[in-house]
Amino acid sequence: MSSDKPLKSSRPEPSGAQLSDALMRTTHALRRFAGQPYQQRGWSPSRVLLMLAVNEAGTPRMGDLKDRLGVTGRSITSLVDGLEDEGLLRRYHDPGDRRSTRLEITAKGHEHLGEIRALHEAHAELTFGILTDAERATLVDVLERLRDHVAGRLPEPGDHRSPPVA
Repeated sequence: MSSDKPLKSSRPEPSGAQLSDALMRTTHALRRFAGQPYQQRGWSPSRVLLMLAVNEAGTPRMGDLKDRLGVTGRSITSLVDGLEDEGLLRRYHDPGDRRSTRLEITAKGHEHLGEIRALHEAHAELTFGILTDAERATLVDVLERLRDHVAGRLPEPGDHRSPPVA
């Protein structure tokens, strides 16, 4: 963890558009940087996200994961095919709805998740090591507040009306 002095700026207050642009650029850079340790092992970010999502959900339906990850049915099927071929995931028919397919992580998949978590933790410390403890806490608070503010303005799923501007 860095003990560098907290960020102070003599710049004028940024506009909402400047904040949005800075956040978008930072998010893009962070996503690219965060994917590096996985890509060095030949793992796509989609593969890692799918494994993490299945782990978090337990035994999710493929359709639910498709919606959660924002991918097409074809994409999720292709990802699951590859992970199943490697013995990391197993699919089975949902006993409560024979039209649905559920996923579960295999023992080999849990070992793989351990490697993913270790990589994630080490890389996240590298990424955020520049921030002091106080800056980390402030960043989490600001990001959560912003997320809650924006999420409250999003339309419900299936509602194709534009959200209010002001």
